[in-house]
Amino acid sequence: MVSAFLIDAINNPTKVVQELYEEHTGNIDQFPAVVARHFSDVFLNSDDTLREVLPLDVNHPPESFTHSRSLVRFHGMVQDTSSSPEMYLASLNENKCGGWGISQNMPSSEWPSSFDYCDLKEATALWAVTVPGQTDWRTEELTAGSHCSSSSQNAPQPHKFPVPNAPHIGVQVKIYDNEAAQSLKATDVVTFIGILTSESLGSEDVSSPVVPSLHVLCHKVQSTGDASPTEELATVRDDLINWIADEALGGDEVAAQWLVLELSAKVYTRTTPLLPPSLTLSHFPSPTPSSPALPTLHHVLSDLLPQYLTVPLSLDLLNKENFSPESKDEDLHSGYLQVPCGITLLLTENGVQEGKLVEKGIMNIRAVQEVMDAQTLEYSFPFSKFSFPTDIVTIVLCDGRKSAFFQTGFTVPLEMKPSLKDNLYKPRDQIKIPDTVKLAAYRSFLAAAKQCFGTVQVAEETSRHIQEDFVRQRQEDPSITADNLIHLMKVARLLAASMLEREVTVDIWETSKRLDASRRKRSP
Repeated sequence: MVSAFLIDAINNPTKVVQELYEEHTGNIDQFPAVVARHFSDVFLNSDDTLREVLPLDVNHPPESFTHSRSLVRFHGMVQDTSSSPEMYLASLNENKCGGWGISQNMPSSEWPSSFDYCDLKEATALWAVTVPGQTDWRTEELTAGSHCSSSSQNAPQPHKFPVPNAPHIGVQVKIYDNEAAQSLKATDVVTFIGILTSESLGSEDVSSPVVPSLHVLCHKVQSTGDASPTEELATVRDDLINWIADEALGGDEVAAQWLVLELSAKVYTRTTPLLPPSLTLSHFPSPTPSSPALPTLHHVLSDLLPQYLTVPLSLDLLNKENFSPESKDEDLHSGYLQVPCGITLLLTENGVQEGKLVEKGIMNIRAVQEVMDAQTLEYSFPFSKFSFPTDIVTIVLCDGRKSAFFQTGFTVPLEMKPSLKDNLYKPRDQIKIPDTVKLAAYRSFLAAAKQCFGTVQVAEETSRHIQEDFVRQRQEDPSITADNLIHLMKVARLLAASMLEREVTVDIWETSKRLDASRRKRSP
């Protein structure tokens, strides 16, 4: 029975909506929720049925769907929720449904000569884009079994995508189940299933550009932290650290360990802030004229993380591009930092030359620092500014002893093995990629570590040990302050998470002290 529903929904979703409408005997206001439940039951209960729906992505752009009102799935990021709701006539002649774009381009003969104003309803309108920073392997997971048909042409509204000139899909999304839509916010990652059409951007202005429009039948917000720690995953840690060190960090296992700690971080709590500390890898050489511009670390992180983005900083980029979203003429322009929660940003300073930062460049640096310090990002509107929460791991590469622009939580000077120095910059095809099973284990390990970080507690015995240890250290060195204790507690929590442990034990506390001491002993 389910397979018949599945086939009907894929082949003719409009017909299914009409049949549901004819069967519906309740209040018309409740009908959008009925549609959402029906299509959720058909598609969202398993990944297998979800993959039966063709994806809308850069390899399957809107123009590749030749059938009118095709059923598609779009895995995207909500970019702008500020659009006005769209009015539509919910009921047409002969008991026909008017929502989900059915009334668009309908012959005038089928429109009712008169109608009850109670049948005028609102649909939530928003703009969504391809998930910025979604890595290739994650995209392949989501589109498994879907044949690549063509590449995307220029996307409409390119200023609404965070990364300038990057291939992406932008789509106008219309959600008829308004109660379900109310919880959606900017940077949410959502899988939408809906009917694809082309319509004017906004319903009131006939001069608006025609853009891809998705009439949503059901949707699901991406969940986080679905990897469970296991004993098998715990054995992966040392192997992962060695691989990162040898392939991307010149054999520096200490730096690789700090990198793994950083990748284990997430926003834990905002009330008494426990946020991801930012990391600087200093003394990281610049590329030579004959080497690739991107460090090997870029490729390694792309293979490990589902969402990851490199931002090659330069004065030109800082002075000209947007890092924070800004509303212009009631249209929200995006910026590099309008990215999903859980993403990792690699900021490289090697391309920065001597020159002057203009006001925009200074504001961009402040925006990055605010993300590092408080995990908030300011959105600018004509008469106001609002800060929205973020959850972004930031890693900075610089060739000096510290970052030229940012104050980061940790700075780890890179100490390379001379024989592995050339590994810092090499083409992707020269990287020794682990086999499929091992690479999957690395990815699962990092996902499990992030989940652990959100649950790490300090055992009572450890708490007493830490207090006594701190008092003893203060007696030996009066310059030690509460900030030093807070810093070490962050290290201990990160270390516990990277070991897939739920508690900070005495052993983990002592190990974290040694790890931080080894970092501080390195040349400044």
